[in-house]
Amino acid sequence: MGRERHRARAVPRDARLLLVSSFLGSVPIGLLLVFFPLYLHDLGLRTLLIGGIFTAAGVGSSALLLAIGPLADRLGRRGFLIAGTALPALGFALFASTTDVGWLVVASMLGGVGFSGGLGGALTTATFNPLLAGTVPPRDRTAVMSWGEAVWTSATACGALLAGLPGVLVRARLTSALVADRAVFIGCALLTGGAALALLPVRDRSARAAGDEPHAVAMPHAHQARPRMDWAFVLRLAVFFALQGAGLGLVVQLLPLWFTLRFGAASTAIAPWFAASQIAGLALIPFVPALARRLGVAGVVLLAVVVSTVLLVGVPLAPVLPVAGLFYVLRTGVVSMQWPAQLSFLQGAVDPRQRGVATSVSLGCWSVAMAVLPALAGYFLDRRLLLWPLLLGIGCYAAAALWFYATLRRTPLPEEEGEVVAGGASVVSDEIGGGRRALPSENVS
Repeated sequence: MGRERHRARAVPRDARLLLVSSFLGSVPIGLLLVFFPLYLHDLGLRTLLIGGIFTAAGVGSSALLLAIGPLADRLGRRGFLIAGTALPALGFALFASTTDVGWLVVASMLGGVGFSGGLGGALTTATFNPLLAGTVPPRDRTAVMSWGEAVWTSATACGALLAGLPGVLVRARLTSALVADRAVFIGCALLTGGAALALLPVRDRSARAAGDEPHAVAMPHAHQARPRMDWAFVLRLAVFFALQGAGLGLVVQLLPLWFTLRFGAASTAIAPWFAASQIAGLALIPFVPALARRLGVAGVVLLAVVVSTVLLVGVPLAPVLPVAGLFYVLRTGVVSMQWPAQLSFLQGAVDPRQRGVATSVSLGCWSVAMAVLPALAGYFLDRRLLLWPLLLGIGCYAAAALWFYATLRRTPLPEEEGEVVAGGASVVSDEIGGGRRALPSENVS
């Protein structure tokens, strides 16, 4: 842990600015994950329509995400990131001014709603992690991704806690429900604006050649303007992320509403469980870099996917809200370990100049699956078939674990395979013979 504290103090300025922006922009996400489905339910919308709103936001995000990565790699990522961070503020302004269903759909597509984040979420998803990964050398990539996950987790925990505040104020007769709801959206808009301002001083190194980046590892074909993309590998990644997105769309995005329908719980009873789930992640994230050094980054991903899937099984089996909430808290804590590892895996396995493409394709498939399936989950919930979305989601997460084990777990990463040396070979440790051996450059990711 001492090594991790030293690395935290050595985080570069641009990484710190990115993390500050992430915190400010993620508080509204945590708040609306709990507040927004219940807000729509209180407006009288059916659960099928609520799921459809999440689907519309996700479809818009997915379409843009699949296109934005190549553009960001060519034109620079900073401008797209600033635009994506600021865009949800327009959606929050619309939420604060109207309850018309059509405008609610438009506002949801602009950003800030659900894990996909609408159009704004597409711009940030394709650019934030490649920019963050480029601020540090490969040996520190998993650590800085863990810090990014810790910041995101802290922010969403704060947001989830704030989700219960409007209900408390209304019950205490300190304000009306309309005023409290509008105050939530105005506050989200202000936080989003602050997140965009924090990005203005950030420098963009993505347009440089990989060998010219201050923290870039020497890569094969670094002399080429357009390094060759391993599309078979990207496809394997895309399938893995798509299966996770399917589970997320079926289970997590409408889970506050599922808790309400299953246990009759109000937002004031649900919000603390979602906040606690994020806090549980904060306790586990610091162990990710140390685990990655022992198990490998792929080993951490596989361990977290398996354990989180097993814990998710306990949610539909729980007889009362506290038991279901406890399983969800433990499961989310483990998922908080999984994300920095799998994002580090994604950024480390491809050429730094192509991180935008690999990110947009992989997370674009994640976003598509996540976008389409909340409507199906809403269909089941409308008919009080509460078990079906969770069973299908658990199946998707289990399939993701099996797919990763079969196709991705042996992928080499620069910090685990050594450094590229003269002649295009990569020197790696030969643990069996106690010596070192050289691999041809085509085998270096």
